[in-house]
Amino acid sequence: MEINRYDCVADLYDIYVPATFDIDFFLNETKNVSGQVLELMSGTGRVSVPLIKAGVDLTCVDFSAGLNVILRDKLEKMGLKADIFQMDVRELELGKKFDMVIIPFSSFAHLTLPSDQRQALARIQQHLVPGGIFICTLGNPKLRKKTVDGQLRLFRTYPLPDTQGQLLLWITETLDAEDDQVVKTMQFYEEYDAKGVLQSKRFLEIHFRLSQKDEFETLAQAAGFQVKALYGDYAYAEFSDDSPTMIWFLENVGL
Repeated sequence: MEINRYDCVADLYDIYVPATFDIDFFLNETKNVSGQVLELMSGTGRVSVPLIKAGVDLTCVDFSAGLNVILRDKLEKMGLKADIFQMDVRELELGKKFDMVIIPFSSFAHLTLPSDQRQALARIQQHLVPGGIFICTLGNPKLRKKTVDGQLRLFRTYPLPDTQGQLLLWITETLDAEDDQVVKTMQFYEEYDAKGVLQSKRFLEIHFRLSQKDEFETLAQAAGFQVKALYGDYAYAEFSDDSPTMIWFLENVGL
């Protein structure tokens, strides 16, 4: 079974991921970067497009060919340009260094093995200039685990503009039997037409790691980073056990 393969729902992604809560944050952090910025796991450009519109010299990388196609189409229609690469972040090789690297939306967590995270961090560090900043967002494992209960529930209903119908997203989450820091998510997509008749069903399995604070910090330091700041939300509040997220500012200090 293929896991975290977003190609199968690429055309639905912008419909069921309409989030904008972090865009102002990343606009603020990139506006004063004089050099180039690299966004990893960029998807369909939820964050990328606003940054490019604002004049950020952005390079985008995602493993999904389908998501990259959508991003390219968006930029072409808007008259915008950016380099877009299909690549695994564990094997990142762009032949250049950046002033800043960002991974929004807790996407780094899709690397579920510490060894994979270690490998990705090493590649990211090698793509940053000395003193460059890596902004990595992760969920707060203490809070996120509380929502993992194994129950199948209707997560949300979304309008389908092209058909005047609806998209229903059902989700169930369980902890991995061998590693309780890994969440196994089953997502079921149902598309209905304007009359409420079911037109199609899709399924996507996603795994992500709820990295503990100390665990991630140790990996980052071993890769040549030092923690410059750790925030608990996008308003720059100091991280605490009850913060909704972990926003890491990691400075490349080398090995």
